[in-house]
Parts: sequence; C-alpha cells; structure tokens
Amino acid sequence: MIVRLERGVYVEAETYAALKPWQRFDLQAKALGLASGRVLAGYSAAAAWGLWRYCSVPRQQMLYRRNGGRPRRGIREIHHNLADAEVTGTHFRATTVPRTIADLTRIHGFGAGFVAACSALRQKLLTREALAAYDTTGKEGLAHWPLIVEKATDQVESALEAAFLAQAVFFGDFTLTPQVRVRGKNGTVFLVDFQVDGTDKLVELDGRGKYGDSAQEQEFNLQKEKDRADNLPTQPERFGWSEVMSLRAYRSLLQRLGLEARRDLPQIHRE
Repeated sequence: MIVRLERGVYVEAETYAALKPWQRFDLQAKALGLASGRVLAGYSAAAAWGLWRYCSVPRQQMLYRRNGGRPRRGIREIHHNLADAEVTGTHFRATTVPRTIADLTRIHGFGAGFVAACSALRQKLLTREALAAYDTTGKEGLAHWPLIVEKATDQVESALEAAFLAQAVFFGDFTLTPQVRVRGKNGTVFLVDFQVDGTDKLVELDGRGKYGDSAQEQEFNLQKEKDRADNLPTQPERFGWSEVMSLRAYRSLLQRLGLEARRDLPQIHRE
C-alpha cells in the first residue's frame, strides 16, 4: 500500500506509519515544495533546510504562492511575490535561510527565530555577519531581530538547548553559558549543557532520543550519564522536554537561584 502526499508524490504506507510526527511534517513539507508555483516558507522551509524548530510538530505547513488556489486544511498560503534573492531552488523552492528565520520570527515569535538561527549557525548555513546584514527594512514583527543576531549561537547542540537558551535570553532573569567544561572529581573534564553565569549552578537537558532508541542503548547511555553526574563537583539541575517547553524548567531554575517568581512570563512563541 502507498500513501499519497501530493500529486505525483507517494510513500509506502509502512514506511510512513513508522515515522515520528515531526518526521511526517518534514516529509509532507518536502512533498509540498515539489509543486510548481509554490515557495516553502516558515516551518516548512525550516524542514527543507533541516533547521531546528521551537515547535517540534507545527500545526500548519506554510508557503508563498503567487496565484490564488483552493484553500487546503493544514496549509497556510501567503499570496506575495518574493524577491528572487529571497528564494532558492529550481524544481524545489524555498525561502533562503535568512528569510526563513525572519519569517519564523515575524509569524511565530522570538523563540522560533532564535532556535532556527542557532541551528543555521551550527550547521554553517550562514554566518552571524550574514544574519546581521539581512535587510529587515519594511518588515513588521521583527522588533527582537537585533537580539537574535546578538545572542544566537552555534554552541548549543539541540533544538531543546536552543529553546531553553531562547527563554533565558528573552526573559532576561539570568544568563546561561552553553557547553561549559567542568572538571570532575576524578579529574576528567566534562561538557555540561549550561552553567548559570556567576554561580556554580549547572543545567542538563534530557531531550527526545538523547539516550538512544533501543532499550540496550538507553541502558548503556543512562549508566554512562549516571557515572558522569556522580563525578561532577555539583549535581546539575535536570529538566526534560516537557518541562522546558511548558516553562516549568525556567520557573524552577528561578526558584533554585533564589530569584523572584515570574507568574506572567511574556509570550515567546506563537502557533
């Protein structure tokens, strides 16, 4: 059996069923981008470029389309003629990396743009200089663009780390330094996800798939992680994916640092 993704684009049903929800989104975005007259944008363009997402499974695909068409559920169409310099590809077209980051920021907020910018820098898809040189004249919703240019970094190693750093940068209650080298009790130097500046507080994030897919691989890596944690001079604060994305991790760290509670945090991401 096969599953139809788009006109002329099919995938084996068994293969499709085995994909994670975020992998399905990526595949659907690429199938959507094969149709003529369309330019992938926002999270759909991010999928084409392999950029990290603040929201792992967006609600909608997004594209620019010059001519109107029948509205389709799950697809947001923007009817706009982009400048040629902001589109890349021939048969498969998407917005350029800087334009994709700008659109993510305008439409979905600071978190989306920051996470994508960190990913692009880490993958060397663009430089900070190129990001800073992107012309935002006349584009609304980019008040926080200078903060993205200044604070996005290639030092974070995952979308989850980038999302947590985005929160710290945006809310501004404490400063995080990513990928800090810490000497353990046995003399071994370990890399820790974050250290809170001016303190000995360490933070480790446990993202999806961090410890492997198989039970054997997970058991081995969890034991390795325990041995590592036991050797660190101070036990790191540990947070999982749901804690970070719900802001519970951020609020918890505020409490553990003895800082004022923040009940009404400003919005960092919009669907």
